[in-house]
Amino acid sequence: MGGVLFLIFPLVGALISSRHPQNAVGWILLADGLLWMFLGMSAYYGLYGAVQPGSVPFPVAIASISNWLWGPAIGLFGTYLLLLFPDGRLPSGRWRPLAWLSGTVILLLSVAGFFIPGPLIGLGGVHNPFGLEGYPWVNDAFLVVMPLLPLCILASAVSLVLRYRRSGGEVRQQIKWGEHRFEPPLSSGKRTPR
Repeated sequence: MGGVLFLIFPLVGALISSRHPQNAVGWILLADGLLWMFLGMSAYYGLYGAVQPGSVPFPVAIASISNWLWGPAIGLFGTYLLLLFPDGRLPSGRWRPLAWLSGTVILLLSVAGFFIPGPLIGLGGVHNPFGLEGYPWVNDAFLVVMPLLPLCILASAVSLVLRYRRSGGEVRQQIKWGEHRFEPPLSSGKRTPR
């Protein structure tokens, strides 16, 4: 079921990108959906290779992709989508440092995740083939940078709230796109016989 939900991202992203190629939101949705699908595929591929040794080539190397690919997948959706929604531009130039910080955090988490030593998640103790075992500072760097990602996501959410509060008309309606209210159908006024 989770894979089907993430299929919505690239479909909506492709639709937006085909109609408004200058809007970064479509490209972010497209890229993020593809990242999540590739992340899931690499995890299942590695698990299948671990359970059935020799069935597929390079299962551990492919499984290690999920060690570093989750950073861009979460980071794009949690920071840049919120920062650039709905028109594909920052709310103002004051948000540019947050955009740069978010990109730097995503890059550092990806690089550290690629080289982090230790076992891969879900593979029963199989170690990361690209992990730098003799360099514990890689793990320390990862642990230092990791808390910055939720802070960047929170700041990006604040930017969207502020954009909503300061906007009017069409932009406000675009931000409210997910808000739907259920209204019961109007009655016809006729009474049903008892």
